[in-house]
Amino acid sequence: MINNLTGRKLFILTIFFLVSMGTNGQTYLATGFYKDVVNFSQQNPMGTARVRGLGGAGVSLGGDFSHGVLNPAGLGFIRKSEYHFSAGMGFTGSSASGVGTSGTGNASKFFLPEFGIVWDHASVSDNGKGAGWRGGAFSISFNRLADYNQHISYTEDGTNRTSMLNYLEEAAFGVEKFRLDEAKSFYNQGYPFIALDEMAYYLDLIKPIYGDDDESYNYYYILDRDKNGFTNTPVSSRTQVEETRGGQYETSFAYGANYDDKFYIGAKVGIQYTNYHKTSSYVELRDSQLTYLGLNEDFRTNGWGINLQTGVIWRPIDALRIGATITSPTWHTMEDTYTATMTRDYNNYIWNDAKYQDAHFAGDDPSFVYNPEGKPLYNPNASDVDAKYNGRRSARHEEIRTTYNMNTPWRASGGFSTFFGKKGFLTVDVEYVGYTAMKINKMKTYYGPYSDGFPDNTEGDNEILNEEYRNTVNIRLGGEFRVNKNFNLRAGYAFYQDPQKEEYNLGVDKSKMLYSGGLGYRNKAFYIDMAVIYSQWKGLHSPYQLDANFVDENGNTVLIYPITDITNSRTEVIFSIGKRF
Repeated sequence: MINNLTGRKLFILTIFFLVSMGTNGQTYLATGFYKDVVNFSQQNPMGTARVRGLGGAGVSLGGDFSHGVLNPAGLGFIRKSEYHFSAGMGFTGSSASGVGTSGTGNASKFFLPEFGIVWDHASVSDNGKGAGWRGGAFSISFNRLADYNQHISYTEDGTNRTSMLNYLEEAAFGVEKFRLDEAKSFYNQGYPFIALDEMAYYLDLIKPIYGDDDESYNYYYILDRDKNGFTNTPVSSRTQVEETRGGQYETSFAYGANYDDKFYIGAKVGIQYTNYHKTSSYVELRDSQLTYLGLNEDFRTNGWGINLQTGVIWRPIDALRIGATITSPTWHTMEDTYTATMTRDYNNYIWNDAKYQDAHFAGDDPSFVYNPEGKPLYNPNASDVDAKYNGRRSARHEEIRTTYNMNTPWRASGGFSTFFGKKGFLTVDVEYVGYTAMKINKMKTYYGPYSDGFPDNTEGDNEILNEEYRNTVNIRLGGEFRVNKNFNLRAGYAFYQDPQKEEYNLGVDKSKMLYSGGLGYRNKAFYIDMAVIYSQWKGLHSPYQLDANFVDENGNTVLIYPITDITNSRTEVIFSIGKRF
């Protein structure tokens, strides 16, 4: 006899092979991890409070601790070794808007933008005439590249007529009933589910169509569904609360050298660490029958990556500096974990397969169920038994662990700085980001302790990355005014272009704009800088997405699932302290 654990392993293996068979054609379904690649490819302006006060510009500037990550050639300007430390507070606000939707969210977090040390060394050669190599500097620095701390909360008044039931109906399409029965049996023996459609089936949120052949067991219908997919018992309100935490960080090892005080060259090795944690709570309320439907999800990502960078700065005259860098893609290895709990509450919900089929399928109308092929599903021998459901029940999703590799974009930057004697300077950066280099591969999924890991096909995700995203151009500019020998004032601006193509962004430009200002004090041995940065950007949020959208009378596809506009703003206050030695 096969024991329960072995049976669970065989069940998971069977599901895996079915998925594999389904991907032998020309089209591959996306796993959804392409969203992570995009999310982890976008970075904030980096640097000390001085450089952040300049809008993050500094590719051509030189002489600042930030060049350990901005342009390693700039380290060649440093004439004294120094310690550096930065600290800050970030305040993120979000507001939701849409038809029948409103809500706000706020998050605050203390963070360390960067810290480290740079060692200057004397000239390694000199021809006696002031020419040749004049030394350089080596730095080790820790830098925060991206911040994921955010809180989103909104409520929709039921204006949107779809339901998460539609999403669950689509998720179950093509899965044989006996496999869901096996999952239900294992759950009753203490083994959690491994898919949302299994939980939905266990909680009686989806029901199979009992046809007269095996294929018809691959179709499922939901509570009181009409032919357009809407439920006749509508959602009275839906609430979504989502909180994200974490960031992306880099430890950089960089060296910059100085040739004749005219030409500077440098290189960097960056080791990145990503830490991301998202919790989500979604609730639908109805006045009758399915009075409560909730889904709580927990999603974590951790990973490491490595990149290379090289840069140059040319100073043809004292008043002008021209700089450029190129940074390789960051090659990451990542691990995701996902768990979920689904809860429902029924109030006198009655299901009768025969009555449902007589009412909806007897006339060979296949529209009352998610049925992309339009297959007739009527079965005159369907069971004529009333099943009644009352009360609250929950189901738990087993932890699913997924490992994969991803490449984030390569980057090339160029800029110039012009100096006005000792009164100050202006600096401008233009950055080209190669988002089309984004790629995900070598994906493997582990279903709890019962799995040795199954490889997943990532062609669908890579196809979306290639089709929907574009290379972008970012602009950063800033200026510094020297008030006197020790005090300086700064201001800056940055624009980060939305990498998603316009035909796919649903009319919402997610470009980011940043405004900054700052001041600083410095003498021969010590400096302290302060910067304030305000940024704005927009986004979209959906608790679920549907394939079965509505086609209007003009043949246009209308996205019928809930879509909420999110307007974000963030204020950061950063202080930097440096000590030369």
